[in-house]
Amino acid sequence: MENEFYRMLDIDQLLANYATVSENKCGFFLCRRGSADLLLNNKSFHVEAGMMCIYTPYTFIRIVQHSPDIGGCLMEGGLDAIQPALSDIHIADRLHIRSHPCVRLGDAQVARIEELFNTIGNRTALARESCSPRSARLRGMVVQSLLQAFCLEVLDIYFNCAPVEELPQDCEERIFNRFFMSVFRNCERERAVSYYANEQSLSPNYLSSVIKSHSDRTAMQWIETLTILKAKHSLRFTKLTIKEIAYKMHFPDQSVFGRYFKKHCGMSPSDYRNKAAE
Repeated sequence: MENEFYRMLDIDQLLANYATVSENKCGFFLCRRGSADLLLNNKSFHVEAGMMCIYTPYTFIRIVQHSPDIGGCLMEGGLDAIQPALSDIHIADRLHIRSHPCVRLGDAQVARIEELFNTIGNRTALARESCSPRSARLRGMVVQSLLQAFCLEVLDIYFNCAPVEELPQDCEERIFNRFFMSVFRNCERERAVSYYANEQSLSPNYLSSVIKSHSDRTAMQWIETLTILKAKHSLRFTKLTIKEIAYKMHFPDQSVFGRYFKKHCGMSPSDYRNKAAE
């Protein structure tokens, strides 16, 4: 039942997946101990106890470094589950969250978030114990309502807190951030390392060495990862045919797209779409 609305994640899951994209999800992290340097889209932030970060769909999240004792509350939900709470939030405020994802909280605000966070966890556990369909449905509705209340509480606290200033970045960090954001925007039609190197007037070898040193992944691996991410999104959230997706992503034909997708995902696009619909 939890998977229908949201996921409470263990901090180890965040650390294990130290570089990812939030796809069609929103989420938040409340740091309760330790510290970390995070890259959210093209901005770097130092986060420590008492700070909260909110991420919106298609945010690039990378943990640059963290203390061994890092810990806190971590939750994410699909956009469909969060949308009712966002429906009355002005677009300018949504863009503000994306540009200023981290804020510093006071003790009372931390307590408010933790209280609701724990209540949702407890009510979810109770819903799993339902012994009748009627009880399961009603308890599920309680959890969904609490989730909406939690989202509104988080937003209320966010807009009443001071934003955390982004950290200065050195030359190589700027190269990495520009590369990643360009790949995210352009990988549907440009999948050559040379294209992204030329954008920054760099040699492909130098760009690749910078990307590898800052993320433990090659430039080509990032290009392939984000290409597959875009393909998965089209397969899951649009009604485009596989042939139309192949055309949209500038593959020569459906067959080439199918082989590319299967190489990286271990299944065909149609199998992935069918599995996602289950």
